[in-house]
Formats: sequence, C-alpha cells, structure tokens
Amino acid sequence: MKYYISTISDVTEEVDDSGWEKINYVKRTAPLAKANGLGIEIAEFCISENMDLKFDEVLPHVEYNASMAEEKTIHAPYNELFPQAIDPLVVEVAYKRYIQTLDYCKRFGAKKMIVHANYIESLYFSVWFVQRHIDFWKRLLAERDDDITICIENVMEMTPDDILAIIKGVDDPRLKMCLDVGHANLTDIPPMEWLKTCAPYISHYHIHNNFGAPKEGKRSWGDRHLALGNGIIDMKALLTLAEELTPNATAAIESYEPEASVEWLKENGFI
Repeated sequence: MKYYISTISDVTEEVDDSGWEKINYVKRTAPLAKANGLGIEIAEFCISENMDLKFDEVLPHVEYNASMAEEKTIHAPYNELFPQAIDPLVVEVAYKRYIQTLDYCKRFGAKKMIVHANYIESLYFSVWFVQRHIDFWKRLLAERDDDITICIENVMEMTPDDILAIIKGVDDPRLKMCLDVGHANLTDIPPMEWLKTCAPYISHYHIHNNFGAPKEGKRSWGDRHLALGNGIIDMKALLTLAEELTPNATAAIESYEPEASVEWLKENGFI
C-alpha cells in the first residue's frame, strides 16, 4: 500500500477575547511527507468556506502542500452535507460542494476524493439513507467524465452495512470505501472485522488510534486521532492484513501526531 499524511494537523486555532476561534495553517505535514516519500491528503477543504469565501487565503497553503508530493487525495467538506436529505435544496448543496471538490482534485492532481456518509440515526431510516445515497451518486457520476475515485468514509455508522449497500447499489468503479479504523474502533464491531467485511470495496484508509468509546458520554469523545502506536488498536496486525487484502489501496495518517505515526510506520517496516 502507499501511505499518505493528512494535513489535518496543519490546522491550529487561536481564541480571541470574544471567544471566537480563528483558524491558522502551518507547514507541518508536507515536509514530513516529502522527506519520507509519502503522499499528501489535502484537508483544508474540509471547511466549506475555504472552497470559495476564503479560497484566496488558503490557496498558497494548498499549493505548497500539493507541490510536496506526487500522489495526493483531497478530503471533501462534510459539515451539513447530506446526499440523503429529505429537503431537495439541501441535497443540491451537497452536490455543489462535491462537484467543487472534484474540480479541485483535477486542479491539484488528486486521484481520490474522501466524503463522509453522514448517517444520523435519529433522522433517517436505513432504507431511505441507502436509496437516496444511491440516487445521488449515480446522478453525480453519470455527469462526470474523469477517473477520480470517490471514497465514502465511515464516521457515525455503527456497522459497515449501509455504506456497502450504497457502493454495491451504485455499482461504479469510481465509488469505493474509505475505512477509517479509528472510527470503526468506536463501534461494537472490532476494526479487524470491519476490514475483513469491507476489503473488496476499500480504496483508501484513514489510520489513527484511540482507546475506544468512553464508558460515559458520547462515543465521538473517543475519536482522538492519536498516533498509530498510541491506543488499543493493534495497528500492526491491522495494516499487515490490509496490505494482504487490499494491496492497491492507499492509507492516510489522519493523526494530530504525524511525526510519531511516521516513526511507527518506519519501525514496523511499513515504509
């Protein structure tokens, strides 16, 4: 497998006297990727306004990151984007943002776009969620003539069933899965079982570690994006199996501790 580093750790925040957070970007991950022959996952467009309202502000940072690696992926925005939405106007917002991201993939030389499935149990029946996603992706892919792979990432989904049903229902080689092993570790299904079940459909991974879902509070509180060796996931066993079952996939370190994660990959013989 080819390993990448997400620029998620390039984001820093300052809080002013009024309590408002200002986001800054630092050049942290790109030099690390270049020094180790890794790809880059551009994460700046996770924030939707960076695609237009603040595009000129983030453009130099994105261009710098893109120039530091031959192989790239781009993480699409995800906040309030619901292909399965009941309101058709909400669906169109998701459509516009994903088209923008695909255009930026072409502009910056990225071969894959990562999107969130965004399932919310309290809002959608599973059958609605799946069918609306199928309709959405069939429409979008029918209007594209590029070969950029779109990878649906598990986030709040407690099982892989719905994402796999969407990918099978669309039945297009350009729609695959991004298995986020840290998110999988917050469910009742072990990450290794997610991998075994999803392997035929996986094109990309997000790799980071954590200590599982907390005993009290929200499951999402356990999503700490720690270094690969810092948590309860047996990352060596998982990546060994991933390389066996999905040798042509890519995997992005999506951790706030990228330096430690790169060292772990080296020490364990993955890079």
